[in-house]
Amino acid sequence: MTSRGRGHVAAMTAGALIWGSLAACGSGARDAGPGEPATVHWYVAEASRYAALARTCSDDSGGDYRLELVEAPLDPSERRVDLLQRLRTGDDLDVVGLDTALVAEVAATGLLADLSDGEVDDLTQGRTAASVDAVTVEGDVVAAPWTYEPQVLFHRGSSGERAGLDMTAPVTWDRLSAGAALIGGSLQVAGSTTDWVRALVVGATGETALDLDDLVAALGGEAGEAAGSVVRTYAASVVGSGPSPDAAASFAAPGGAFLVGPVSLRRSPELAPVLGELQIAPYPMVSASSGVSRSPLAGTALALTRSAQEDTALEAISCLTAAPAQATLVAGTGRLPTLTEVLGSTEVAEALGDDVQVVVEALAEGIAEPVSPDLHLLTAAIEATWEPVTDVRPDTPVDSSREARRLLDGGLA
Repeated sequence: MTSRGRGHVAAMTAGALIWGSLAACGSGARDAGPGEPATVHWYVAEASRYAALARTCSDDSGGDYRLELVEAPLDPSERRVDLLQRLRTGDDLDVVGLDTALVAEVAATGLLADLSDGEVDDLTQGRTAASVDAVTVEGDVVAAPWTYEPQVLFHRGSSGERAGLDMTAPVTWDRLSAGAALIGGSLQVAGSTTDWVRALVVGATGETALDLDDLVAALGGEAGEAAGSVVRTYAASVVGSGPSPDAAASFAAPGGAFLVGPVSLRRSPELAPVLGELQIAPYPMVSASSGVSRSPLAGTALALTRSAQEDTALEAISCLTAAPAQATLVAGTGRLPTLTEVLGSTEVAEALGDDVQVVVEALAEGIAEPVSPDLHLLTAAIEATWEPVTDVRPDTPVDSSREARRLLDGGLA
């Protein structure tokens, strides 16, 4: 094995490592003896879901390396703090499963390995344009696109029909809230408040992407006003508590009617009890005049950290992002691959069933996240002003825009 010539990081602190099951890791876990495979530590959320994939790539390496999974926190905010701390203190993380919202911020730390032009070509060739844009910071690709997916509207059984909604076409948030209230059902929202508000604001502008400054400005204008109206109507309908990590479980419980969230939720354990009655419709519109559904897009990239075994870790990333692994990924987890050839494969068709077209259109028309190292400041501003949803007032959008601007200008959180 060759080295890409960068310094070795310090020994790994205690953490949960998964190889099919949880195991402890000592400080010498990555040191391989003669003829033994190198240990490549892969940091990712829901690590147990990728144990088989890690084992396959390890076996296919011919003894060059052994992928060992490091469990990342489930909560995105906790994951951000944990990852930045691990990188800055020198934990032995070789491959990082990086939320696309964090790509620019982590790249700005200088703790990711540089990728050569040839490596960039290998990691991005045949990928969807949106997934490549999500890992491109100031013109440079800084990580490998791995998964990238839209959010959709899930509904159970005849909920849509009973609510008087045509689920074959996009419906507005206001009609959806009213329909759920009419049948005494819930409307659950998965993901973060920031994702929801961002999608509402950008959707109200009719754009598919806004940079961070433009998004902050739109938040304080007519688009923010429209977003606030949607949230206030939702809260007044008493059909849900707003974005929640428990949204999928609440949707599967008695009374669950509608759920907005990533398309991969259909493969989540929480939705297994209602899988037989699960259906998918386009992401809700902000208003009927917009005429098109704009779904928030997000995913996970695989980033290479600076270490003494970058070549070996890059081999692992190449395996994890190759077509066979991407097909296994969608079949096992429902997460959408970034390789266009796999997106059109039988594995994706089987995973999505009759809902393929809804997902394809959502990917094409979806709303990309701003690629900015300061995106977390917008998150802080939105969380401080839009939570809980029952506290959202007519002046909330302007307040949140001002707070975001203050933080971006160097104010203390």
